[in-house]
Amino acid sequence: MSGAAIRVLVVEDFPLVRDGVVAALGRDPLIDVVGAAADGREGLALAHDLRPDVILLDLHLPEIGGMMVLERLSTELPAVKAIVMTATEKAEPLLDAVAAGAAGYLTKRTGGEELRQAVLTVHGGGSVIAPQLAPHLLQAYSRASTGEAPDVRPKLTATEHEVLRLVAQGLTDRQIAERLYVSPRTVQNHLARVRDKTNLRRRSELARWAVLHAVY
Repeated sequence: MSGAAIRVLVVEDFPLVRDGVVAALGRDPLIDVVGAAADGREGLALAHDLRPDVILLDLHLPEIGGMMVLERLSTELPAVKAIVMTATEKAEPLLDAVAAGAAGYLTKRTGGEELRQAVLTVHGGGSVIAPQLAPHLLQAYSRASTGEAPDVRPKLTATEHEVLRLVAQGLTDRQIAERLYVSPRTVQNHLARVRDKTNLRRRSELARWAVLHAVY
């Protein structure tokens, strides 16, 4: 690999974890940690100011949560690649993060060398999922590829269709409400009916279903 070092921003609220990640990345001459933030609001501000190549992002952040940061990055700074680092190994946060645009998803049990390789991989256009979490993603895409509700499109109202399309674009309930000039509660009601009609519960599953069935 040649050229300038990969510019990385670390967003993590626990100082000990944040310092450890910064130190681990700093051992690789191909990586330059250009900043570190303790909450989501600061992380977004630094992302705009520093324009890093890669962001390492915790999901559970003060001020603005990691999922909202991901969604904001996808629209405001689409060139920035995001790697989520979290303590949870549950399926739903992984699926939601991938649907929101994360290029990588690692647990906090990840070692320093694995972390450095993840940054290099994601910067090069690849994606990285912690091995113990990969089965969750494979199962989800397997279910989605079969089309769990292939005949439901005619049953969606025009508004439900539009809400689902905006979900597939990664918008939050509040952002959808602003786009459609309704309240967030109204958006949630529409989504509840869409979930009933599609028999899908997770937001990430709805987004993938919308793409597969040309709603997007």
